Amino acid sequence: MAATARAVQDVFRAANERLSERTRRPRMVLICECNDRECLADLELRADEYEELRDRGHFVLKGHADPKVERIVERRETFDLVRNT
Repeated sequence: MAATARAVQDVFRAANERLSERTRRPRMVLICECNDRECLADLELRADEYEELRDRGHFVLKGHADPKVERIVERRETFDLVRNT
């Protein structure tokens, strides 16, 4: 299950990497990187937050973390940063 969750998150991460390359604004809108294949929710954060945190985990909306396969490593106002367990 963890491998499947990671694969789903990696697809959303790749999409967000492409979005970040094209968007150079103070605020960014990304796709939630949760492991729900059906989730296409928007997640808004500052560009500097994205640069600071992107290598430390996956960006998920509040309430989208799956405690069976990941843990929250940091909480921000509009999102949580998670890592797979």
